[in-house]
Amino acid sequence: MNDDTTTEEKITITKGSTHSLHIRCPYNPAYIQRIRQITGRKWETKQKMWIIPYTIAAIQEFTSQFDPDEVQITPEQRTVTEGTKDTRI
Repeated sequence: MNDDTTTEEKITITKGSTHSLHIRCPYNPAYIQRIRQITGRKWETKQKMWIIPYTIAAIQEFTSQFDPDEVQITPEQRTVTEGTKDTRI
């Protein structure tokens, strides 16, 4: 992805609870297809966001599906993933 990507076009990850991460993204069929590859993901219709498990495995699945330039991640989640082998956000 090029450097022209704005924040509105990026996927945003925030911590939902001790067991989940919230993923918000602009409507993009390719994004949806990739998110659907993540084990345990679910769509929250009212809040218009994806929820994935807050686990190393789910984070690794997510990062294998998306280019880091497509994702905006909060500092808390970045800290969790720093110790994960082969996971870069």
